[in-house]
Amino acid sequence: MQSPFTKLLLAAALVVAGSTASAKDQVTIATDATFPPFESVDASGKLVGYDIELMEAVCKAAELNCNIIGAAWEGMIPGLLSKKYDALISQLTVTDARRKIMAFSDIYELPTFRFVARKDSNLDTSPAGLKGKTIAVQTGTPMDAYITKNYPDSTIKRYSGGSEPYLELNAGRADVHLSYEAQIIHSFLRKDEGKAFELVGPRLTGKDAPEFGEGVAIALHKSNKELLERINAGLEVVRDNGELDALNTRYFGQ
Repeated sequence: MQSPFTKLLLAAALVVAGSTASAKDQVTIATDATFPPFESVDASGKLVGYDIELMEAVCKAAELNCNIIGAAWEGMIPGLLSKKYDALISQLTVTDARRKIMAFSDIYELPTFRFVARKDSNLDTSPAGLKGKTIAVQTGTPMDAYITKNYPDSTIKRYSGGSEPYLELNAGRADVHLSYEAQIIHSFLRKDEGKAFELVGPRLTGKDAPEFGEGVAIALHKSNKELLERINAGLEVVRDNGELDALNTRYFGQ
């Protein structure tokens, strides 16, 4: 079995042979910086978060000159397909529908999904239990797809940013929100504005519904096979040298 470093050398050879993104080229990677703690913008205007640090580590290991930029969620996939961006990292789940139009790196995270609602609301999160209730989701996400498919008798409010649904919960304009469990906990429940809320309903994964996908990965244009080789090789280095575990521990205590 090839070592990660051997794979990096082989991938580099492919790049020299004709990649659109060599070690000297700048690789443009887009992220939706409205989804802390995975990606957001700090007070100084700098992109920060779990995915940002992971992508930086992968690029360093793969000897890629990466420029990570913030982009609107709804424009990210079209931007990748038009080659405006070379790659996307934004807690993108791998689904059959997405595999038809994009390539994906190896999976680096297996998320769980939860509902969040006001404490003592005693909400039943089944489709029957949320009949007539207002559900907030980020548009174009696995959560949106799952709710759209399974909750026809609920009012669905869709938002372009990952943080907007929490404003709606606090304002009473939504009864419940579905998102990544880690994102709910670390960006909402542990803050003052989330103290009146709690996780409700079961933990959900891709095993419960296909809309939640196989796991989280970096997305690339299908034609950019050489860059995919480089990123996968870099990701394997980061996994093997303990950097990925260290990130999980620092951000989520895992």
